Amino acid sequence: MTPSARYAASIDILDKIIAGAPAERELTIWARGNRFAGSKDRAAIRDLVYDALRNLRSYAHLSGLDGARGIFIGRLIAKNEEINLIFNGQGYGPAGLSDIEQNAVDMQKNDMPYAVQMDIPNWISSKFNYVNNYDILKSRAPIDLRVNLKKITLNSAIAELKKDGIETETSSLVDTALRVRGETRKILQNKLYLNGFIELQDAGSQALVAQLDCPRTGKVLDYCAGGGGKTLAIASLISNDVSLFAYDKNQSRLKDLKLRAQRSSVKVHLLKEDPTTTNNKYDLVIVDVPCSGSGSWRRSPDAKWKLTEDRLNNLMELQSEILQNTSKLVSLGGTLAYMTCSIFSCENEEQINKFVLNNKSWKITNYKNFELSNNSDGFYLATLSKK
Repeated sequence: MTPSARYAASIDILDKIIAGAPAERELTIWARGNRFAGSKDRAAIRDLVYDALRNLRSYAHLSGLDGARGIFIGRLIAKNEEINLIFNGQGYGPAGLSDIEQNAVDMQKNDMPYAVQMDIPNWISSKFNYVNNYDILKSRAPIDLRVNLKKITLNSAIAELKKDGIETETSSLVDTALRVRGETRKILQNKLYLNGFIELQDAGSQALVAQLDCPRTGKVLDYCAGGGGKTLAIASLISNDVSLFAYDKNQSRLKDLKLRAQRSSVKVHLLKEDPTTTNNKYDLVIVDVPCSGSGSWRRSPDAKWKLTEDRLNNLMELQSEILQNTSKLVSLGGTLAYMTCSIFSCENEEQINKFVLNNKSWKITNYKNFELSNNSDGFYLATLSKK
């Protein structure tokens, strides 16, 4: 495919996403319906679509035009690339600019408001506390690996990955993480990944788990386990004298965990019944609650455009409910660990402060904010115990 044809395909896909379709689904549908496109074409189109989603408002501001077509015209302006080399109507490329579009592009633009510079909805601006790193949500998130130190050393993992053309470097955040430099497409086919020696996991997420004071014996529950990334990270820290349990309300999400645990030679008890309806107790209960995901919007940029104020309020109510219900699962002397991948205080500190205020027998024993940065996605952790 020519660069113009890639832009034309990206415009069609982005229009559907803007209309409300999930990004991953539309990219998959397009790939299946266009078998002629090679892997490099698919990767290029994916990169174009995700870059546009990360920079939706600022690109539209630069072009002065609405819709996916206007956004991609704005992208070319932002990159200082010639518009008519892409928008020229040749082959399968998008049509050239109309007089109205050209006038919009040529018109002098006002300064970008804060929310446009940050590429976020207006209503969220105050929740960012006016962060002034305007580029933080605009770039691709780094790719990190978690090395299972029970199966391989960090240096051995680096050497083995290099044999497959995968260059990595250590992370300053946590001693289990490797940052991938360059080639990433081979990771899922690499023998270390296939045999559970490494997993894909953000360094910040790994560092969050490393903050936990895991028991030497007893039982650990990952209540909102999802695909099991944190579950497996916890498994790498505990001894065989600790039993590990995982639950998720959406049981289909645990299917991935079952396969990943087998690959990593880890024993995880997958629970079908909601533990909060039982009398079972655990020495450590981890609740990685459903949240806005604002700390990981670089990875899922369509999520920031779909989040509404009502949806955020509903999430906060659910977070409070989960925190309250799971506190009853903690054994005497045990720990409750509350986690999010959010950078909003209303989902983090405010939730914990409200819980402690309403539950006088609980106290905060530790908390950690991992700010959204070049080193990590944004995360929050608070650990609590009974007084």
